[in-house]
Amino acid sequence: MRAMTQEEITSVTRKALWATIITVRADGVPYAIEGTPFETETETCFMINPNGGTSKNLKTSPHVLLKYTFVSEGLRNWMGISCLGSGRFVHDGEQIRQGWFLLGQAMGQDFSRQAENYAKYPERSPMMAVKVVSRTGRCSALPGESLPLIYPH
Repeated sequence: MRAMTQEEITSVTRKALWATIITVRADGVPYAIEGTPFETETETCFMINPNGGTSKNLKTSPHVLLKYTFVSEGLRNWMGISCLGSGRFVHDGEQIRQGWFLLGQAMGQDFSRQAENYAKYPERSPMMAVKVVSRTGRCSALPGESLPLIYPH
């Protein structure tokens, strides 16, 4: 087991199709959901329920932990990455359009209809953005050994 480099962490998180978004409820209890991440120039983003638990939690605390975990069959190879940051919902029409475009690229789908709908009504936006301030990761690769290809796609 070894620590991952920042370059390795960037490479892995940009290819991820799934991440766990962890926030904290007002009573201090952790809350987690999963989503498909996509990257803007400065933030990691998701399209999630704008009226759900994560949204409620961000109103009392912006702190977010993004967790990426990958394992190979038989658990021979693995990677775990934690990204700490602060989250918010995006209410700018152009950023929302761009977000749907980037999510579509990540998923190989066309979300132009959703993009236009939410850009017209940005107060209903499902786009959550996380400004990551620190990232750590560990993996099963030996020191000096390249990461195994265990991406989910």
